[in-house]
Amino acid sequence: MNAHELVRDPAVERLVASAKRGRLSRRAAIGRLALLGLSVPAASAAVRALSPTPAAAAAQSFKGQTLVVTSYGGTWQDFMLNEHIPQFEAETGAKVELAIGLAKDWFAKMQAAGKDRPPYDVFVTNETYLAQLRAEGYFAPLPPDQVPNLKFVPKALRQPNDVGVLGLVGALGITYRTDMVQDAPTSWFDLGKYGTKTTIFNIGNSGEPQHVMKMAQVLTGSYKNWKPAIDWIAKHLCAARQVDFSGTEQTMLTQGETSVGLIDAPDWSFLKAKGLPVAWVLPKEGYCGMFEQDMNVCAGSKVKELGYAFINYWLSAPVQKKWAEKFYWTPANTQVNISPDAAKLIPVTPAQLGKIPRWDYVWLNSSGAREGMADAWNHQVGGHC
Repeated sequence: MNAHELVRDPAVERLVASAKRGRLSRRAAIGRLALLGLSVPAASAAVRALSPTPAAAAAQSFKGQTLVVTSYGGTWQDFMLNEHIPQFEAETGAKVELAIGLAKDWFAKMQAAGKDRPPYDVFVTNETYLAQLRAEGYFAPLPPDQVPNLKFVPKALRQPNDVGVLGLVGALGITYRTDMVQDAPTSWFDLGKYGTKTTIFNIGNSGEPQHVMKMAQVLTGSYKNWKPAIDWIAKHLCAARQVDFSGTEQTMLTQGETSVGLIDAPDWSFLKAKGLPVAWVLPKEGYCGMFEQDMNVCAGSKVKELGYAFINYWLSAPVQKKWAEKFYWTPANTQVNISPDAAKLIPVTPAQLGKIPRWDYVWLNSSGAREGMADAWNHQVGGHC
């Protein structure tokens, strides 16, 4: 039976219909058709014959619509414009406009505009800035039938009620120069052993409050009991070098000014890719947090369905693979097959996602904890104690 005859078989139609509705992956559908006695090429042809291409289906729905998406500048913007957006526009007939900037500015503009008139349709940035807006109802739940790739995302990365999804993950761990460090770190407490050769963030970087909360969790059992963590850092990391962002840390590690540091996995990957002798450490207490990209559709957007399609596209295995192999993010989609060379540079696997804590940023930002941490830090840790 050839592919054209096959598509008229009711059993085959039911299988492909399930795949089209997202209840069955294309791979699973082909596998089941193969069990019916078809060759893999014939099964693939049958799925293609009964499944309209994404471009044909989506372009009819979204042609003429414009989607405004937040985006960082630099290499991120270049990648969005050259590698990410063109295929989506081709598939949907829509246009995507990037709102280039920084999270704190997007946050302020969202609050100024209000929930019903958002300046963006899709809001993508770190969770620390998104949590409060989510709590205030600025974002819409992602419908599973319109974002079917959600089913491939681990629960640890899906927000409650699917109001947002962590689509790219950069866990915060420890790195060290293998040519400079004999006694390798294995614990967060070990950062205190290397004096001025240790790098941490300053309290203004969102990575450092996460470090503080992790130390509080380890020291007291509650990450909200943060004062003992500041006391420990002031005593044991007084000599550590503080950086405002990870680019400075990369330079210091490269030049040998420091040899051990708190860093996110993608930045470690860039150092490793350049040939620097650096090792990655998953501390025995687990990671201290992450620099993630949380993807949301604004509740007041007039093109929400297009926004859902954009997030679904970003969560698709081919697109997640692109981001992983370019920027070394741990992909959210568990179906991504990363090339062996790239996999060596992405140390945080999906199996490790449960070792990344999820902090209550609404508490951190609205309870006065962040301000309290900053004040205590500036008095006890700032200026090298």
